Amino acid sequence: MTYRFLIYISYSYGVPTGKPLAQEIKARGYEVKWFSDEENGVAAIQHFKDKLQGVDDLISYKPHVVLSVTDSIPDFITGIKVQVFHGFFARKRPKLDVITESHFRLRGFYDLYCTQGPSTTKVFKRLQKAHPYFEVVETGWSKVDPLFYNQKHMKNTGKNKILISSTFTTRLSLANDPKVFEEVKRISKLGFFEFHLILHPKMNPEIVEKWKTLQSTFFFYHDVVDLNPLFLKCDIMFADTTSAIQEFLLLEKPVVTYKHTLPHNYIIDIDRPDQILPAFKSALQYPEELLKNIRAFNRELHPYNDGRSSKRIIDACINFLHKNKEHLAKKPVNLVRKLKVRQKLNHFTPKSYPRAFKLPSPELYPKITAIIPVGNEKYNIEAVVESVSFADEVLVVDSMSTDGTYEKALQIADRVIRREYIHSASQKNWAIPQANHEWILLLDADERVSDALRNEIFDILPKLNNKEEVAYWINRENFFMNKRIHYSGWQSDKVIRLFKRDYCRYEDKYVHSEIQASGRVGKLQNALIHNQYTTMDRHIEKLLKYAELQAYDYDKRTSRITVFHVVIKPLYGFVRHYFLQRGYKDGFVGFTIAYLRSFSIFMRYVKLYLKRKKLK
Repeated sequence: MTYRFLIYISYSYGVPTGKPLAQEIKARGYEVKWFSDEENGVAAIQHFKDKLQGVDDLISYKPHVVLSVTDSIPDFITGIKVQVFHGFFARKRPKLDVITESHFRLRGFYDLYCTQGPSTTKVFKRLQKAHPYFEVVETGWSKVDPLFYNQKHMKNTGKNKILISSTFTTRLSLANDPKVFEEVKRISKLGFFEFHLILHPKMNPEIVEKWKTLQSTFFFYHDVVDLNPLFLKCDIMFADTTSAIQEFLLLEKPVVTYKHTLPHNYIIDIDRPDQILPAFKSALQYPEELLKNIRAFNRELHPYNDGRSSKRIIDACINFLHKNKEHLAKKPVNLVRKLKVRQKLNHFTPKSYPRAFKLPSPELYPKITAIIPVGNEKYNIEAVVESVSFADEVLVVDSMSTDGTYEKALQIADRVIRREYIHSASQKNWAIPQANHEWILLLDADERVSDALRNEIFDILPKLNNKEEVAYWINRENFFMNKRIHYSGWQSDKVIRLFKRDYCRYEDKYVHSEIQASGRVGKLQNALIHNQYTTMDRHIEKLLKYAELQAYDYDKRTSRITVFHVVIKPLYGFVRHYFLQRGYKDGFVGFTIAYLRSFSIFMRYVKLYLKRKKLK
């Protein structure tokens, strides 16, 4: 089945944690969307094609899994809530007990914590015993995956490169210390090293501008949130208490810290500006004892250097999604935190999910075959197949195409079968029994499954075998000449497109045949996208083809052709579409539709007349 994942961030620095997860999700053929609840984060994902625009989109998306790269998330959206963290536990405040640190603070929103390594896991395991509403799985951290599968940090040639990284908290930040600034400025002018500076996105803008004045041949400021390329590029780091220290140490490179709040044997800590240069020189020697301590620290912090933490996180999510969760307690009420979330998103609802979301096991889901009849549809074939790619089987039924449709279908569909075209109903009825799965989703080449419709289909899948319905009506949103049509007789357009293979067949008509169901027919809430227009020439060609086929249907029920058929009926067709069905509200396109409708009626009887006279 296809799972819907949501990557939920607040600030831009959450993007590098989410990107490896998004890549893993897409590689598996699942769906992923991004959402941010802060302007900074919204700006960071504004160019993403798969972002959600607002709270309404967030709710209607109905994710199965919410991957949180922030502290608090809405409790009123569906899906299991998974904490994947936006940083390592930096241990900046020695006077506070370790469990009271923000990294280990339980906010009552999460069902699953994907921990980074033993030092994180053991604390959350203790917390889990005291608060049994969540589970803990050690997976490693997705953000550092690129450090390992892109790891090429060989010894740099030329000048040694020093990465300067600073947190934004004034009392902890080396960037806020004027004496450090002056000493780094002095060292940079010596030309011994090449400096690369990164500052926290929340850093005081005045401090940022001050440090940017140091830019020169040997000093570079980087306004980026993805630090992995700089970690790989630089030889050592100069920092304060920033959590970037831990990420850099994973590469087994030395870190010099300035006034770190806790003593650690895996860093070189100094407390005076005049110690900076000697500390740099010492660190660049890569002391063996220091490296030994770094390795020991890494084994506890993040022992995974295979670049596959994202894979483990997604596996853990899917396993948790389907597993029995009856042993888990309800999540705490936390009214104050829930109110803050609602205020932040300006969405006030009493709805909440106090228990972890659960999906039935995939084996219980009925499988779907998507059937797509085509004939010379090279303009549509890729898009329509992509729109049903979530189906367990995509079966293309080709009517001996000559424009390359068949060859393209062989590349992108699961199966392609061919047959000479008689008429639409005949072609579809021939194809339906050849589907490998019991449920059929049938689309014409000019139709597309919308995201909302696909989600609705997946939501009802587990229930299909327990329902009386053997088929479902689906509304169609019609487009013509690149305009959404709201009237013109198309506003109530619906078709049966999801049905049981052995209970449904098309009526024996040449044109506009509909499903005849042996059983109850339900209705889905969301719509197919239907765009039957490519060019006017192709549309008129299609109308003439349909008129010729309709001549066979109307031959049995039409007596002698009179003025009534070629004048009155076409005229009424125009009046009906343009006036009675309010096509005039669709503007010029509505007029065009009404006129073409009138023309198609006229041509139907002209074709019937020619057929009876055995003329072409």
